[in-house]
Amino acid sequence: MRQLSVIVALFLLGNLPAWSQDRYDSTKVMSSEALFLKQGNSSRAISSPGQKYLVLDASPFLGGFHRYRFFPGDNIKFRMRNETIRFNETIAAVSDSSFTIGIVNEAVGRVDYQEILLKDVRLMKVSRNIPFISQAAPLLPLAGLIYMGADFFNKGVDNKRFTTDGSSLIVGGALIAAGIICYKLTFSSLKINGKNKLKVLETY
Repeated sequence: MRQLSVIVALFLLGNLPAWSQDRYDSTKVMSSEALFLKQGNSSRAISSPGQKYLVLDASPFLGGFHRYRFFPGDNIKFRMRNETIRFNETIAAVSDSSFTIGIVNEAVGRVDYQEILLKDVRLMKVSRNIPFISQAAPLLPLAGLIYMGADFFNKGVDNKRFTTDGSSLIVGGALIAAGIICYKLTFSSLKINGKNKLKVLETY
């Protein structure tokens, strides 16, 4: 009986790879772009290979090279050359040399569409989620203020309230400065130039 159980167990284990291969279908394997889109914003209007989208290849002073992708349905923040208007709109479509945004006209209750040429974009505001750093951006300045405030309102080594010393200011200031650096790494305003290039790519 024990030998029979061992034989059955070996038979089942030997068939596991075969079953997994039967369930594997190479035609259903997603491309790298498909995997990326699956993790992204659900409002993206992705239909099939050949979908055009915006790419910002950025090399900022802090943080190193990073590629930002913007698909139809994504929100985009930018400024145009010789204008002071800050656009914060949704991408409706992307062509070879431009993209179209949808602007809600509340006065008449409709969406107006405006085509933006890539060469007319002067600056873009982008953000990226960096583990620990993005979360620390709002917390570190708050911790610095609390640290300096605690030293100011509580009795210190001089046994007096409403006084502080240089070491407390240094520690609190360092925490605030670290928070500002984390914020700059997470949220960036990038000028479109030789280092930061805006272009159009296609899914495949």
